[in-house]
Amino acid sequence: MSNPWPPHYDDPAVRWDAGWTWLGEDALSALQNLQNKPPRMKRQDYYPSRIADQIPWLENFRTKLPTYTATLGLLPATVDAAVASARYTIYVLSQWLSAVRAFGPASTEAVDALLGGTGAGAMVLPAFTVPAPPAGVAAVPPGSLTRLFDLIREIKEANAYTEAIGLDLGIVGSPDTASHPAPGLRAEAVQGTGCQCVRLPFQKWGHQGVTVESRRGGGNFEQLAIDTESPYLDERPLLIPTAPEIREYRARFWDKGTPNGDWTDVVKVTVSP
Repeated sequence: MSNPWPPHYDDPAVRWDAGWTWLGEDALSALQNLQNKPPRMKRQDYYPSRIADQIPWLENFRTKLPTYTATLGLLPATVDAAVASARYTIYVLSQWLSAVRAFGPASTEAVDALLGGTGAGAMVLPAFTVPAPPAGVAAVPPGSLTRLFDLIREIKEANAYTEAIGLDLGIVGSPDTASHPAPGLRAEAVQGTGCQCVRLPFQKWGHQGVTVESRRGGGNFEQLAIDTESPYLDERPLLIPTAPEIREYRARFWDKGTPNGDWTDVVKVTVSP
């Protein structure tokens, strides 16, 4: 590879403060893999947005979760794995991240010295020392928060779950003071494989999920899906593969196996071949 300095657009370089550091050949493929990374995880309304607040939230959750193992019918192994994920995430967000941020300016100074400094001796680069995790804390697979959020969804669907338990675990979001007798529902056509599909973003306003019904071709409304995570994607093929059709949708809340609340207004969208 040609000399990367000065960096050009799309060069795999990282900027710290006023300086640049070159990632090198070994990191180039990893950087390029970021182009294919999955969408960012959806942040839950009960999870703090600031890292400084996330650490005590995780500490509270991992400390109190084991006390509800029997009440919620959770498997001990599931609880142990969640606690391990929370503890390692706390370590990364606190000790490791603080050390990385402190090392950033030192790396910038080293690059500046290499490029424009003086002296006859060989350049000695600073080495980053990873802080040792606390006793009993071990690395976990990627996706620690995704796993915790999945577990929290299961907890909220348990028959023994109560709002008091949710408040104690910190898994209840800020109350919505507005009255929502029905979900929020939109419909938009998106391009799928071979024909268009319909994307249905919805708002469940603190409920477990929504039940969605649809009709087309002059028929009656039929249940299409029960979904707990927005959006729902309707990928049904067209009734007549060569002809566009109008699809209509409505939704209502769904909690612990029971539909409830009012139906939304009917939303319509035209789907083309």
